[in-house]
Amino acid sequence: METTARRDGGFSLVELLLVVALLGTTIGVMYSALQVLTMSASTSTEESAAAHDLSYSMELLSKTLMGSQVLYANDTQIVLLSQVGAGTWQVSSIAATAGPTPRGGLIWQRWSSNASGTVSVGAPYTRWVMSDRNANQSSSISLFSYYSATNTVLTQKFTTADTRATAVVDPLPPGYAPTDIKRIRLHIATTFNTGIRDDFRDIALR
Repeated sequence: METTARRDGGFSLVELLLVVALLGTTIGVMYSALQVLTMSASTSTEESAAAHDLSYSMELLSKTLMGSQVLYANDTQIVLLSQVGAGTWQVSSIAATAGPTPRGGLIWQRWSSNASGTVSVGAPYTRWVMSDRNANQSSSISLFSYYSATNTVLTQKFTTADTRATAVVDPLPPGYAPTDIKRIRLHIATTFNTGIRDDFRDIALR
């Protein structure tokens, strides 16, 4: 009587190689999918943060510009005088600064002042980084543009310093005559990953 021998030796080498190949392919596909999901989530988070920075800065600065007197103005910086309470005044400097490309800062500095906008030299101040992803300097987008009463874009810059602003901005780069400014265009640019998101708003001064 003939008997058939049972195979008790386990998997063959070919079978093991086939299993390893299938596992490797499966793990590779799963890893690629995880990378895509991670990059997508990172991009979405960056875009959301840029949109928040842009919206928040635009609303806050628009209100400040609307209710203030211009003391000094150039393309990337403005110095304002605002009344913050009964008999209480404040000078503010809002500026786009350069930083590691492509990001810079949107900086707001504030000093206590008198009603004429005079700040003592060396007076203490508060410095607030409104955004650390500003792109105005790196993208050459003017943070501020200025218009006259006839809606003409101001291009004539003065070279003599406004003495009311010298305690705040020293030395003063060329700027525009504050008395000529009737409307301001605020144009904020922010970065996300390798992209730039920007928005602008025209503000009529009171």
